[in-house]
Amino acid sequence: MVSSKHELAISSLSSSDDAERTRAVRFIKNSIIGNRTKKELYLKLGVAPRLTSFLSDPSCDVDLKIQVAVVLGSLAHGNDQNINTLVQAGAVRPLLGTLASLDYRLVEAGARALKAIFQCPNAPHQDVYKATYIQDLIALLSPSIHATVIEPNNSGSGTQRRSVPVRISEVAASILAKVSTSPEEQVLVAQAGAIPLLVRLLDPQWAGYPKVHEASLEALANLARENSNNAQTIVNCRGCRPPEHQQDITLTVLPTLIRLFSEPAPMNTVYGSSWATVQERAPRVFADLIEQSEELQKAAMEGDAIVKLATVIVKKSEEAASSAVSGHGEGKKSKNGAGTKSASLNQAAVLASAGSSGHGDRILESALRGIAAVCSLKEECRKQVIDAKLLPHIVAAMSHPSTAVRGAACECTRSLSRSVKYLRTSLVDAGVAIPLFRLLADESDDVQITASATLCNIVLDFSPMKKTVLDNGGVERLVGLVHSEDPRLRLNAVWALKNLLYQADSEIKERVMRELSWDGLQSLINDEELGIQEQALNLLRNLACGKETDIEEVFRGLGEQKLMSILERKLTEMADHDEIVLQTLYVIVNVSTGNDRHKSAIMGCFQILQSILGFMAHPKSSIRVATIWCVINLTWTDDPGSQERVDRLRSLGFETCLKSMSEDSNMDVKDRVKTALGNFGQGVVVGNGGAATGTAAASAAGPSPMVISGSASGSSNMGGGRSRSSSNVAGPGLVFGNRG
Repeated sequence: MVSSKHELAISSLSSSDDAERTRAVRFIKNSIIGNRTKKELYLKLGVAPRLTSFLSDPSCDVDLKIQVAVVLGSLAHGNDQNINTLVQAGAVRPLLGTLASLDYRLVEAGARALKAIFQCPNAPHQDVYKATYIQDLIALLSPSIHATVIEPNNSGSGTQRRSVPVRISEVAASILAKVSTSPEEQVLVAQAGAIPLLVRLLDPQWAGYPKVHEASLEALANLARENSNNAQTIVNCRGCRPPEHQQDITLTVLPTLIRLFSEPAPMNTVYGSSWATVQERAPRVFADLIEQSEELQKAAMEGDAIVKLATVIVKKSEEAASSAVSGHGEGKKSKNGAGTKSASLNQAAVLASAGSSGHGDRILESALRGIAAVCSLKEECRKQVIDAKLLPHIVAAMSHPSTAVRGAACECTRSLSRSVKYLRTSLVDAGVAIPLFRLLADESDDVQITASATLCNIVLDFSPMKKTVLDNGGVERLVGLVHSEDPRLRLNAVWALKNLLYQADSEIKERVMRELSWDGLQSLINDEELGIQEQALNLLRNLACGKETDIEEVFRGLGEQKLMSILERKLTEMADHDEIVLQTLYVIVNVSTGNDRHKSAIMGCFQILQSILGFMAHPKSSIRVATIWCVINLTWTDDPGSQERVDRLRSLGFETCLKSMSEDSNMDVKDRVKTALGNFGQGVVVGNGGAATGTAAASAAGPSPMVISGSASGSSNMGGGRSRSSSNVAGPGLVFGNRG
C-alpha cells in the first residue's frame, strides 16, 4: 500500500535524526496553516501526542521545539474539537514549560499556542496553576523595546527577572485574561504579583503598542470582575511603576480606555468569532473596572468618558434609525438626540424595524453598559448623563431587537433610577415606566432580572411612576415573577412588592394580597434563599404598618397561631442570621402597636419574649434598638392593660436588662432605653421625637407607640418615640438601599 505524503511526514517524526524530524514538522506546518481540512487530517493521524512528546524531550533541538510549538498553535486555531484533541494529548503542560526557556523564539511560539488554546472557553486552566507555570507567565509581563537574553542563574536553571520583547508581554497578558475568570483563579493570579506588572503595561511609554494596552486592560478587567479586593488593589496601585510615572492609576488606565472608545481597529481576542473591534471591548473593560469605585467613576466623568460614550450611543442609534428610515421611506431624526416621550417611542419603533446589525449592536450594547457603570454610584455622573440628552436613546434601546442591547439599556435605567430627583422628573418625562414594565415579560431571563431590580426603585412611594405600574397590571406581573424558578427573579419580585407596600393604603395592600395570597407569602417567608426570606418578612412588616385594621388583616390572613409560630421560628431557628432577626423584630414592633388582642398575642408567646430579651445584648446596635422598640410598644402607658404587661416583662428580667443598657455605646440605644424605662416608671420621657417619614399616625399630636417609616435598615431614620409602626423601603440598586 502506498502511503500519502502526509502519512510519510507522520512516519518521519519517529526518526532519530533531528534534522529529518525538523523537516517533517516544517512540512506539516506548511500543510496546515490556513487549511482546516489538513489540520483535522493530521490530528486524526495522531500528530498531537507525537509533537507534544518533543517539547518534553530534553534531547530535542530548540529549533525543532519552536517548529512544534508553532504547529500546535496553528492546530489550536481550528475549532473547539481541535483544542480538545490537543488538551487530551497533554499539550498544555509542555507548552507551559516553554515559557521558562532562555530562547525568546521558543517562548513566543509556546505562548502564542497557549493563547490560542485558552481562547476556547472550555479549555481547562488547572495546569497553569501547577509547578511554577503561573510565575513563569507573570515574569513575561516586564517588556523592553531592546530585550536581551537573560543568562541562567547560579544554579544553572531558571531565571530571576526577565526583560522580554513587548509582543511577548502582550501575549502573556492575553493568556492571563483568559485564565483569570473564576474567583479562585483571580486570587492566585493576584497573589502571584500580576496586578502591578499589568498596570505598568499601561504606562505612556507603551502608548505606541495599543495591543499591549488592550491585553493588559482585559486582564485587569477579568481580575477585578466581582472581586472588590482585586479592584481596590488596582485602584491603589501606586508605587508599582517606575519613578518617572508615579501617577495614580486613574490617570493612566482611564484615559487609555476612554481613547479606545472611538478606536475602530480590529482585535483578535474573541474566540469563535471572525473579528471584533476595540470599540466593542473597551467600554466593557471600562465598566468592569469602575463599577465598584466612586473615585474611578468621578475620574472617568472628568475625563469626558460620559461625553464620548454618549457620542457613540447617539451615532449608533442614528445610524440604525437612518437605515430603517431609508428602508421604509419615513421618519425624522431629532436634533442632538433629544426628544420627548413620543419621540423616544417613535425611535424605538424605528430601531425595532431596523433589526439587528451585529457589529453595530455590540458597540451600542458596550457603550450602554459603560454608561450604566459610570453613573451607578455618583449623582453628578447621573446629571451628566441626563445633560448629554441620552435618555431618549436609552428608552428607545429598551425596545431594541437585540436582547443584549435591551439588557444594557435596562442597566442604564437602573443606575439612573437610584436618584430620587430623576425618579421624580427626567425618568418620568422620558416615559421609562411602560418600556421597563414590558421587559418583565422579556424572552431573556437576564433582562427580566435587571428590569425587576429596576422596578424596585420605580414603585417607591415618592415616584410618580408607581401609579403607572399599578395601572398597567404591575401587581399581577410581579406576583407572577414571585413563582419563578430563578431565585434572582423571586428576590427582585418580592423586593418590588415590598417597596410597593411602603406607606401604602389598605386598598393597595388588599390588592397585593389578593394576588399573592397569604399562603404565597408564607411560602416566601420559608423560601430556601435567605435573601427572599428577609424581603418577605419586610413585606409582612409593611403590611402590618399603619392602622389597627391593617394589623387585624394580617391576623385574619395568616391566623394568629400561624403568625406567632412564624415569628417564634425566625427568632430561634434563624438566630444566626442578623437581617432575618432584625426584620422579624420589626414585625413584632408593628404588631405591638395594635390593640389589646394583638399585644396579648405577643405577650402570650414565652419563647418570643425570651428571644427579645436575649437579643437585647446583641453586638449589633440595630438589633438592640429593635428589641427596645418592642418593649416600648408593648408597655405604652396610654394603652389598656399596659401595667399588666409591664409587670410581666419585669418578672422576666426586662427592666433589669434595660437598666444595664442605659450607658450603651450607641446613642440611639441610650435614647430608646430612656423611653422604655419611663414606661416602667423609672423616669420621664422628654423630647419631641418624631417619625422618620410620617404616616398619618406618625404625625398625630401627642405621644403614641412608635412608627418607623423609611430606611433600608429599618432603624436609621427613627425618631424619639412619637410614632406607631415600622415600614421598610428600598431595593436592589436604590441609592439608599441594601443592594447595589
